[in-house]
Amino acid sequence: MTAFQIVPAGPGDMVKIGPLVAEMLAFYKTPMPVEEAELATILEQDGPAGAGAYDCLIAWTQPGEQSKPLGFAMYSTVYEAAFVGNGIFLRDLYVTEEARGKRVGKALMTHLAQICLDQGYRRIDWHADRLDLHARAFYELIAPDSFKLNRLSYRVEGDALTALASIPIE
Repeated sequence: MTAFQIVPAGPGDMVKIGPLVAEMLAFYKTPMPVEEAELATILEQDGPAGAGAYDCLIAWTQPGEQSKPLGFAMYSTVYEAAFVGNGIFLRDLYVTEEARGKRVGKALMTHLAQICLDQGYRRIDWHADRLDLHARAFYELIAPDSFKLNRLSYRVEGDALTALASIPIE
């Protein structure tokens, strides 16, 4: 594989990342929430050049008309009182199959760490699927002494979110 570059997502980039998000969802056997074309539009509207709901780093093949995305790191800034400061929560890290093992994931994480240092953020947090042994091995290589929280992750969505919002608090 030829060299690549890591850049922050800009206007129009998230539309090009839509197919990679679809590929990631298929990899994890997660159903598509919407049609792929709609997904790309939503990503663009919600992303860095739109509503700013998240930020994204993209690994591209060398610049030019033929440049294509090799992977991405989608993240948000978070604040946690226990650490008294900002950090980054890495929501999704994905590298295409053809680019795996070629340091693309490592480069995305390195750039994310540099953003933290440049912004004065204190940490990067992320979750890894307990059963994704390849991802866990990768994370152990880049952060062997990382703080492993003895926590469980919870999520409320869909009907459960509606039910939670309507619980009487009197």
